[in-house]
Amino acid sequence: MDSIADLKEHFDREELSKLAETPALAAESHGLDEPDFPGPSRKRRPLLLYGCRPAASRSEILSALPPKTAVDRYISRYFNRLDLVSSSSVHGPTFLEEYNDFWSNPDRASAMWIGLLFSMICLAVIASDPATDISERGQQQLQIDLYREKLVQCLLMGDYTQGGDHALETFINYVYVEFRIHDDAQKDVWFLLGLEVNLAKRMGFHRDPKHFPNITPLKAEMRRRVWATVLLGDILISGQMGMPRMIRDGEFDTAEPRNLNDEDLNDEMTCLPPPRPETEHTTALGIIAQRRLLIALGTISDLTASVSPCSYADIMRVDGILHQARISVPPPLQLKTMASSVTDSPQVIMARLFLRHMFCKGQIMLHRRFLFTKSAAENQDTYSYSRTACLDASLGMLDIQQILDEETCPGGQLFMMHWRVGSIMNHHFLTATMVLCSLVHRKQTLGRGDEIGTALRTARSIWMRKSDDSGEAKKAVQAVSIVLARAGGPRFDATLIAERPPQKPAGGFGSSNRSLLEDLGTQQEMLEKQMFWVEAFTLDDGDQSVDLFAAGSGDNSNPSTGTIYSEQAGATLNHEYPMLGEWVFMNDQEQC
Repeated sequence: MDSIADLKEHFDREELSKLAETPALAAESHGLDEPDFPGPSRKRRPLLLYGCRPAASRSEILSALPPKTAVDRYISRYFNRLDLVSSSSVHGPTFLEEYNDFWSNPDRASAMWIGLLFSMICLAVIASDPATDISERGQQQLQIDLYREKLVQCLLMGDYTQGGDHALETFINYVYVEFRIHDDAQKDVWFLLGLEVNLAKRMGFHRDPKHFPNITPLKAEMRRRVWATVLLGDILISGQMGMPRMIRDGEFDTAEPRNLNDEDLNDEMTCLPPPRPETEHTTALGIIAQRRLLIALGTISDLTASVSPCSYADIMRVDGILHQARISVPPPLQLKTMASSVTDSPQVIMARLFLRHMFCKGQIMLHRRFLFTKSAAENQDTYSYSRTACLDASLGMLDIQQILDEETCPGGQLFMMHWRVGSIMNHHFLTATMVLCSLVHRKQTLGRGDEIGTALRTARSIWMRKSDDSGEAKKAVQAVSIVLARAGGPRFDATLIAERPPQKPAGGFGSSNRSLLEDLGTQQEMLEKQMFWVEAFTLDDGDQSVDLFAAGSGDNSNPSTGTIYSEQAGATLNHEYPMLGEWVFMNDQEQC
């Protein structure tokens, strides 16, 4: 396994002694407060927000680099497994020249370029094959923490707020590192996103490079790719937090990148070559496809975040924009079944699934509020399209979850892409799960009760395997189990507490959840004593009630980690994709 080879190469030069110096010991030696560190009672917190031990010198930072043979392996993995990340942050041929120059004379490299290198190494470790035992997993975490610390030290040494070469690209990679090392959503990552967006605007990335004649065609095209990445992070992370997006239409005019390979670009060219046909898969094709969908998602976000009422005609207009965006996805990235994708690379398959996932997210965002809204006229069903669209999108989202659960296991087609299943995708899977729970709870399954029941059982089995490492997964297991138990009947009275499948999916989830299973066995007795809240998807006109689900312990302490809030009259969720159980209390006056 590549992770074992990496560790051996890394520790050959006594790196283990460096990694063994935990942040707690380092802080003690420098007279600082003890920082957070992963463990049973601690969680990782962004070093840039909560403090990082400053590097004594450039030499100290450079001494943390593993041997060149190991770094070569990491860089190869970065470009091959993190293809969309790498293609949006660095131009491959240019980076290779800089990389070779660095090893010839490390002292000539800027602190920010060294930070970029550490960010690539850190992400490569994250994208490694999952650890097979606790000891190896702990060593991987130590590696990540070491490289993350050096990355932040480089950002600080390079005075990242002043911008300059590689500053934004390095910062984007850093935000991605902080995002990837958490199983559940973290508000701190959203605050880092705010820094990223403001840094990008301060450096002018929101304006198309055609306004700046001194920018070379190569740098202009790379700026367009980087800005597309900033837009994507804004839509996904802001939506995950249930917050409006930070970048609105009309605030930027940066054009879409061209469909070009890195090899089509060089620093000597005076004008860009024409784009390749979109039937040809290039370095930039995935960025182009994502950008087209996220522009539509941004329109949906603005509509759903608005405090002003909107008409159903507006909803359908934006629905058309989303469908047009889906149609505009280039042919190589249009959805195909797994059986039809056996000759495709894992990166391409994952890109297709992610694009489908983005489309389903948009459908749920747009139509969820109309699941139970009654038509003004009794003899017509004005919102039948929205109900069907939301149900189809929720089932489609859980179908993606099942595919990823199966194919990211050892031997699966997507095993090497296991790291891509992060907190944002899981959050959207969770929302889809709650939509289906809502339909079952209200006994409005639209004639598809069997399909919904099967999807919920499968989803609950997946959530159960993730519940040791994810508080949101644990809440989902409890919610689905109790909703199905309440529903009863021949469709839902099968064994609610299923045995765990013997095969554990990639990602290092825990192997035992006996206490959770025992707790679920007594849930029926608890139903009369506790009311658990998961999500209120919509309030019917004049209806002050909300959906009641079972999903937790009633602890109101920390909604960002999935705790459940108690009953409140007129409670409704945040505008878009709120955290599980995170509530905003408003008057039930909104019509849209």
